[in-house]
Amino acid sequence: MDKCDFELVKKIYETGEVKNIGEQEIIVKAVPDCEGTGLLDKREFFIRSAIYAFQKSMPTKFSIEGMRTTTKTYCKDMCTKDIAEDSFELNVKGRSVKVFSYVLAEKAGETLPAMIYIHGGSFMASKAEFYKEPCRYVAENLGIRVFNVDYSLAPENPYPAAIEDVCATVEHLYNNCDEIGVDKEHIGLFGDSAGANLAIATILDNKSEAKVTYAGLFYPCVDLFTQEKLYDWDLSMYEIADEHKELINSRLQLGRADGKGNNELMANIVFAYSGGKYEEVCKNPDVSPIYADLSNMPYTGVFTAEYDGLRVQSEYYSRLLDKAGVPNKHIRYRGVTHAFLDYFGILPQAQAAVLEMCDQVRKVWGL
Repeated sequence: MDKCDFELVKKIYETGEVKNIGEQEIIVKAVPDCEGTGLLDKREFFIRSAIYAFQKSMPTKFSIEGMRTTTKTYCKDMCTKDIAEDSFELNVKGRSVKVFSYVLAEKAGETLPAMIYIHGGSFMASKAEFYKEPCRYVAENLGIRVFNVDYSLAPENPYPAAIEDVCATVEHLYNNCDEIGVDKEHIGLFGDSAGANLAIATILDNKSEAKVTYAGLFYPCVDLFTQEKLYDWDLSMYEIADEHKELINSRLQLGRADGKGNNELMANIVFAYSGGKYEEVCKNPDVSPIYADLSNMPYTGVFTAEYDGLRVQSEYYSRLLDKAGVPNKHIRYRGVTHAFLDYFGILPQAQAAVLEMCDQVRKVWGL
């Protein structure tokens, strides 16, 4: 797959329509080279239709091994300058946690703000190294240090192991700021999907002296319970053209709360993450953050996909931030589905969303 045209990235980044949903304001970004509605971006359609055709031709039962084997990313290097890369390991309650780091080579000896990235993968799949390219891009764009946590996966290491790993990373950067070259007053978190959930949980559970001052959430999972009808979920909330209906519908399973989707995947995810104790923990604030006191959350950027079953709960979460008085900005990208960051450098929406996050960080931190 070819790299996307940066002119398309710029068009998405520089434009947007403000949409009001009740009392909520969302910025909607159009597909840059398509005037139709209800359709997938042609690049997204090419990617997802191939995957969907393969899944239909070889239907299999859920397995963790199978999920880990098929969970991959196809990110492209979009940097234009040399990036210095390194890593270190932390011992967290007997678990070895590897943390990768990225910084502009020309700034490697400086004390810099830090962003910590937490990857997605349903709490039980994927690897930090799969997402090195967006991390490197953030390091270049902001001129800061970016750390990428290879946290412990469920079910071998169920909740709250992953949260503990990220909390330990935050604390380590703060306590060793002089040695590592981190400005301890400017530490932020960003993550996608399950990683966005863990980013929120880390802020809620952080007991160190470090203060996280920015949160970037890409299509976050914020409600692993979805049974109390705190928000409406209806297929009519999604504008879907007939020619893409089957494919789009297949991408709305995560977080689908209308009872009509195949929720076997979601059930397996929460069972694995909870260590078989789903009923005991599903409404814990650091598992389903919609039940949390959000008043101490930092400035938050929320970046969602038009065709994602989690979109509705993410929008509800933004409304909760509004009610808690937490400054936030919510952007929805048309034509793409869940996990669009997996195609950073291929889908222009992915690069545009990362640029938007960088712009928010720059303003919040005064960079």
